[in-house]
Amino acid sequence: MHMVPVVSDNVACVGYDRATRTLRVKFHSGGNYDYYDVPVFLYEAMLLPHPWRRVGRQIRAHLYRRVAA
Repeated sequence: MHMVPVVSDNVACVGYDRATRTLRVKFHSGGNYDYYDVPVFLYEAMLLPHPWRRVGRQIRAHLYRRVAA
């Protein structure tokens, strides 16, 4: 999955798999999480500056799991 750096206090970079609708979020703290069945518009919102403030709550509503770095 291709990861894209973002301007954020919390999030370092994000990636998205359109086939599975999986959003991967890498946090500055070192945690990497996959969020499942995420619509593409939420991924696109994550590419804007400070995305977690904007759509973090909506993304956390999806099933997720921590993944290895």
